[in-house]
Amino acid sequence: MKALFTAAAVVCAIATTASAAPSATPYVLSAAHEDFLMQLEDAAGVPGQIGTAARAAADLLRRHNETEEAVVLPLLGFAETAVSGTMTSWPARGTMDLRAELAGILGGQEEVVIALVELFAAAQQQDRSDISRLAERVVWHETGDAEILYPAAILVSSGVERDMDEASPSDGAGSTEDTLRQ
Repeated sequence: MKALFTAAAVVCAIATTASAAPSATPYVLSAAHEDFLMQLEDAAGVPGQIGTAARAAADLLRRHNETEEAVVLPLLGFAETAVSGTMTSWPARGTMDLRAELAGILGGQEEVVIALVELFAAAQQQDRSDISRLAERVVWHETGDAEILYPAAILVSSGVERDMDEASPSDGAGSTEDTLRQ
């Protein structure tokens, strides 16, 4: 059974990677977001303080994920084509949008983590280790986003923009935006 699951996961990952548009959110990240949301929504069905805390966390996480998937994660979708040197297009406002919205994204993430800490505390108080572990895993995920994914998105976008600027005509009239519009 384990071999069948592993084979199915590999086929799914290969098919998803092959068919994904370069600017799309990487599947593994959007799938993790959806999985965490479903688990939090399940926990929201628990009566009392746990359900209330899980509902609050799920609502905040949903909004945060929507923003993250619109602004940060699509830039990471370009990582493979950027590394392979097969870039053919780039969102003209990629890094500008990310840098402009990063403070708001981090603020939203802080709200999510606070809600998850409240869920963790409620679950611990009622001996629901399954829900406290869920809250803890989502906090780890969010921490990883801030420590790894956001800086990676900035690095990918800055590198691509630098490469595209270097490839543009050297007559002084050519920015990344101008190059992409041509």
